[in-house]
Amino acid sequence: MRRIIDYPWVVVRIACRVCARNGQARLARLAEKHGAECSIEELLDRIAWTCPYPRLKPDQKARKYHAYCGVFLPDLELPAPRPPDMPGTGLRLVHGKDTGATPGDKDAA
Repeated sequence: MRRIIDYPWVVVRIACRVCARNGQARLARLAEKHGAECSIEELLDRIAWTCPYPRLKPDQKARKYHAYCGVFLPDLELPAPRPPDMPGTGLRLVHGKDTGATPGDKDAA
């Protein structure tokens, strides 16, 4: 998976290993703005262009005492406990008398 169109979830989470910058965006919005065929590396370059640290290019060797931008997609690199767009489990079924009436009905009671 090297293109935006191949990303597996609806929500794209973005984080940095160097600074505390992080966020999330909808996949459809990123595809509309940057193009569905845009590569993940190019997308990360575009996201990190405001970073005070330069982004290390694939053919560039890191220097010992120089900080580089650490932008990455945590859902692709780290083992996520659950997908970022999976709904929570906060819903529960309330047991009671089923009258078949909707909450707005005046005849229910």
